[in-house]
Amino acid sequence: MGINLHHFLLSALAMSVPLARTAAVSSANASAACQFISATGTETLTLQADALNPQWINAQSHYWNAGNADLYPACAVFPTSAEEVSQIVSILQNNTGVTFAVKSGGHNPNVGFSSVDGGVLISMSNLSSTVLSQDQTTVDIGPGARWVEVAEALDSSGVTVVSGRLGDVGVGGLTLGGGLSFLSAEYGLVCDNVVNYEVVLANASIVNANAFTNSDLYWALKGGGNQFGIVTKFTMKTHPIGQIWGGIRSYAATEAAAILNATQDFTVNYYKDPKAAVIVTGEITIENLLETFIVFFFYDGPSPPAGVFDEFNAIPFLTDGTKVQSYYDLINSGDSTNLYGLRYLIRATTLPNLPNANGKALYNYHYNEWRNYVLTEGVLHPGFIFSLAFQPMPFIIPGHSVAAGGNALGMNPAEGDRMWMEYDISWLTAAGDDSAYSMARSITATIDEYVKTTYAGIPNTHYGSGDLEVEEYNPIFMNDAMYDQKPLQSYENNGFAKLKAIQQSVDPSGLFPNRTGGFKFS
Repeated sequence: MGINLHHFLLSALAMSVPLARTAAVSSANASAACQFISATGTETLTLQADALNPQWINAQSHYWNAGNADLYPACAVFPTSAEEVSQIVSILQNNTGVTFAVKSGGHNPNVGFSSVDGGVLISMSNLSSTVLSQDQTTVDIGPGARWVEVAEALDSSGVTVVSGRLGDVGVGGLTLGGGLSFLSAEYGLVCDNVVNYEVVLANASIVNANAFTNSDLYWALKGGGNQFGIVTKFTMKTHPIGQIWGGIRSYAATEAAAILNATQDFTVNYYKDPKAAVIVTGEITIENLLETFIVFFFYDGPSPPAGVFDEFNAIPFLTDGTKVQSYYDLINSGDSTNLYGLRYLIRATTLPNLPNANGKALYNYHYNEWRNYVLTEGVLHPGFIFSLAFQPMPFIIPGHSVAAGGNALGMNPAEGDRMWMEYDISWLTAAGDDSAYSMARSITATIDEYVKTTYAGIPNTHYGSGDLEVEEYNPIFMNDAMYDQKPLQSYENNGFAKLKAIQQSVDPSGLFPNRTGGFKFS
């Protein structure tokens, strides 16, 4: 996910998914399921009995996208162990038709993915510990933890994990979607650094999925989403960390060309120093027609060497928040700007990082077309905020994935450098849902068609081999995908077919695809 200065990634969700509109039909059966769960001793709260309970309020309404808070579960349950999760799954299996959702941090904006109307909401908030191994090589992390909590727990140890870039994001959802980190160029995606998943399957069994046991399931959980079971613990590799340099600089939109040219060059040269990272975000606030660029800088060390950020450093900036700090302080620094209560959506696409003038022309064209569209259409919607984020995906990140045994996304380093694009829209009320949805689709459709037509057959930087008609535009990054997109189907090297077969093997009754939200295999 990218960086938005005013709302730090708050955008809006366009409309409720079908699951959210039909789940309330089974609320009578869900009430019975809630009673059975409560009888096992797992903490169970309901709107009728616990409306003023802060734990209920947080579970039901604390989401980045306020559209999720429009849904009311029959109950929210708070397991404290894999055994309690197993009991919950067994009860759900025995109560036909009861819908459910698993909530980690509540940061996914897609309504019904971590929220449910009339069903059972399984909050992982009591499974949120961070436990470092005695030899400090691994750490056990609960899915309900937020990355800032993980960073804080490890702050004095001299090690960290490949984490999400925003502290308020939950561990569970980001990791199962792949997870892009400031440390990814050094160590791979977040999911590449998981060595074991403790997971409850649809038959209520508790298994460990790693490279030696349940290896197919282990591979599937590395970026394959939430349709395989409920993860109750991630065991992740640790990496040494000391003082780092980073933070946000803001720029006037008049510097757009220089910033985008620097972004293209940085992506080409990313492999020369994988300790560096950037996220480049353009933002337009319709209410006052404010246009800005926000660049988030990161370097794994106290002082970036000459040459790493030189092109960015030469661009005049408005504000500069970069400094030497701890990794925990960096992850924690943006959370004060999180604003809840807005509706928002995120949509994704993938573009090739083309060489030289072609690459610069593509990024500048895309930004200018996005800007013109937003100012033309957005002016009809006061209160809307739009942003687009350029998130470099250099060939060295897939290289780490391959070295780690591969993941569900199936990217090949020989395919070269790409750019994972993220588009955010945020607004205040449900009246804007349809407009936001329509605009988000138009934005991605326009650029996808343009680049495939204009730059057909031109290989991206560091390209070695692969089908240019496919690889340059895939995969769609699940963590940024909107509910009507199909990230699983975009996975390479026959990833979708393999994932579908694994999902059916561990969940032959279809508990997860039929009764919970998420990206599907159909």
